[in-house]
Amino acid sequence: MKETSKILIITGKQAYERVNKAVLNYKNIDVYQTNISIAAFLTPNLILKAISDYSTELNISEKKLSTIYDFILVTGLIRHDLKIIEDNIGIKCYKSTREASDIPLLIKNLENISLSTIDYADDQIAQYIIKEAEKELQKAEELPLYDIYDNENHEYAHEMATNCSLNSKNNLSNIKIGNLKIGDKYPMRVLGEIVHTPWLSDKELENKINYYIDSGADMIDLGMVSNEDNSKDLQRIISIARDLTDKPISVDTLNTKELIEAIKLDVDMILSVDAGNSDDLIPYLSNSNTASVVLPTNYKTNEVPHKVADKVTKLKENVEKLLSNDLKVVADPILEPINNLGCNFTDSIVACKLFKEKYKLPMFFGIGNVTELFDVDSNGVNATLCAIGQEVGGNILFTPEASDKCKYSIKELKIASKITFLAKLKNSLPKDLGYTLINYKDKKNDEEIYNKSEEVKLLNKINNKLEYNLSENDIIIAKENEKQVLDKGSFKIKLDRENSNIIAIYYVYGQPMKILKGKNPKEIYETAFRLNMVTKMDHAAYFGKELEKAEIALKIGKKYNQDFDLYYNDFWNLNLK
Repeated sequence: MKETSKILIITGKQAYERVNKAVLNYKNIDVYQTNISIAAFLTPNLILKAISDYSTELNISEKKLSTIYDFILVTGLIRHDLKIIEDNIGIKCYKSTREASDIPLLIKNLENISLSTIDYADDQIAQYIIKEAEKELQKAEELPLYDIYDNENHEYAHEMATNCSLNSKNNLSNIKIGNLKIGDKYPMRVLGEIVHTPWLSDKELENKINYYIDSGADMIDLGMVSNEDNSKDLQRIISIARDLTDKPISVDTLNTKELIEAIKLDVDMILSVDAGNSDDLIPYLSNSNTASVVLPTNYKTNEVPHKVADKVTKLKENVEKLLSNDLKVVADPILEPINNLGCNFTDSIVACKLFKEKYKLPMFFGIGNVTELFDVDSNGVNATLCAIGQEVGGNILFTPEASDKCKYSIKELKIASKITFLAKLKNSLPKDLGYTLINYKDKKNDEEIYNKSEEVKLLNKINNKLEYNLSENDIIIAKENEKQVLDKGSFKIKLDRENSNIIAIYYVYGQPMKILKGKNPKEIYETAFRLNMVTKMDHAAYFGKELEKAEIALKIGKKYNQDFDLYYNDFWNLNLK
């Protein structure tokens, strides 16, 4: 199939305007409106009737329609196989997308889509775009660390540069940390920090590591506890991590004893090295393959640069000291919180950009410094910071998920990293690339909105033709019952987040009688109905409402409390006029 194929789209009355608008720029596509209001109600026989009516309008036979059109697309949630259309009149007829707004995407990718008489095209479109995106990402992963031109043999030698000076042509702009390539050729890597690991039980640590891996973390950071020396616990902590994953492991502390122990245990990276501890660490680092995240500070003397120029200068000095010892380095200019005293967020972005432009080293970008200290949902902030990170040359995106508002930050950053890297590869805007972080709103609003004009139509005003038997008296303002008669039993609904279950505890006269567990509301309410736990319609409606709230809360990480609004916070009630 080609984008230039001549196509007839058949749809219902309600969707006609949306479909027409979606294909307005395609001169090779015609849209025919059937006499059926809702396209989902179309059957093969009704489609054949519509084709017959359309053929009559064109003054041709049904079978000659195939001389005009290459095929027919039918919109809507049709449950029937449309093969009967071709069997009857000889023209191929396929199912389109569920949403009219997705039709242009289908047309654009027709050459790569296998249209079906049974299945909608939506999944194929999404799968195709994702598949192409994954191919692009895989190509990048296969790139060698270095392409150094061999003048004698007139070819590129894929090998690591040996001169590690900042003044060298071939400085370490791309490195390997553990088995992971880090550098501008590759997507930004997500380093997930597990805070206060010494305080976690083995099981808690295992669960956290598995959760981070499932969320897409490229590297696992084991955060220690400030002002404590837990160096004796490191062997146990690192061993647990190593048993669970082959992803690079880092240890995050400014305690020199802990850093030395981590290096001895062959950890892949340490956070952090600065002017205050580098002399103590370099002898150990020299005999290891451990990479160092280097700061522009001297925490031993409490020196923290606040000006952009000082950040860049101090970071250069600290980095040069390690590079002169042929050590593996990741530079961290330190991304500051918004409205931070001293060096603020914007200045720290400038420092990152200036440093990377001058010194082509892998760069650390501590996103958690911003998200954890900003009272906003993390989703869009993470995506924006990721985009800024890529534009200034960041290579490692660092975040914990320390607060509830930052839950899913690792997954958000991993997806954002894919989006921004694909945009960079394609030299395009970060949209329509196969991945999205539009989780709580909608990219396209195809909602069918009820308004006064529709009300007029329903009140017997449709094209001056009587189609409904509604009157003003049939418009009822809804209100709650003044009296409530309780059902024989009641439910207490809770969430089992560890197992992703909704729990409904069934009580009769205050005594717990049953515990229902399910992954979705339908499983639970159908079980409750089957066991005769719900006998009143108002109880059934309430039960379904609460189960749906619980499912949403489970999916998005929102707090669920039975009988309280899910979106209870001030944002929804604030009047900002």
